[in-house]
Amino acid sequence: MIGVQKLDTHNKSQKIFLQNASHEFRTPIMSIQCHAEGILYGVVDSREAAKIILEESKRLTHMVEELLYLSRLDAIEEIYTQDAIDITELIRATCKRLSAIAEENHTTIRLDFEKENLLVCGDSDKLERCFSNVITNCIRYAESRVDIRASGFPDKIRITASDDGPGFEENEEKNIFNRFYKGKKGNTGLGLAISKSIVEKHHGAITARNTPDGAQFIIELPVVSNKK
Repeated sequence: MIGVQKLDTHNKSQKIFLQNASHEFRTPIMSIQCHAEGILYGVVDSREAAKIILEESKRLTHMVEELLYLSRLDAIEEIYTQDAIDITELIRATCKRLSAIAEENHTTIRLDFEKENLLVCGDSDKLERCFSNVITNCIRYAESRVDIRASGFPDKIRITASDDGPGFEENEEKNIFNRFYKGKKGNTGLGLAISKSIVEKHHGAITARNTPDGAQFIIELPVVSNKK
C-alpha cells in the first residue's frame, strides 16, 4: 500500500511539474511568435521586435538548460563525486565569479568565516552551482549588501546567505524551493529548486527565513573533518 501511495504521489507531482513547465514555456513562445508575425507583416519595428525575440530565445534556452540539469540531478544514475571540499575556498571562488553581477546591482558581498578549512565531502561543481544560485538570488533582491557566513559544528557546517532587501512575502519562504515558483524578480523559478536538490543529495538541508534586515538562506551540510 505504501508503494502504491508513493507511486500515486510521484505521478501527481510529475503531472503538476509538466503543467507548470508547459505554462512557463508558453509565454516566451507566444512572445516570439507574435513579434515574428509583426516583422513578417510589417506592423512592428523590426529592430525592436528582433531584440525581444533574441531575449526570449535566450530565456527559453536557459530554461531548457535548467530543466535538463534538474532532471539529471533527479536521476538515480547521476554521478556525484565524493571529494573533501573546503567550503570557504568554494564560496570565495563563487563570490569572485559573481562580483560583476554584484557590482552591476550596486551590491557589496561581505564574507565572514568562523575559520578557514571547513570541510565537507561532496561534488564541488554541484555545490558551487548551489551556492551560485542562492547568492545570485540574494544579489537580485539586495538593497546594498549580501552577507555570507560559514561556521563549523561538531557534525555539520552551516552557511548563511543574507541580503538587506525587502525579505520574503508572507508564507513565501515555504514555496521558494518549489519548481517554477518565482518571486517578483525571479527568472526561471528553477534555480532554488536546483539548489535544494543538490543540498539534499549531499545529505544536507536548506531553509529560508526573514530576518530584521531582510531575507536569509541557511544551508547545513555534514562535516568531514577540520585540517589541523
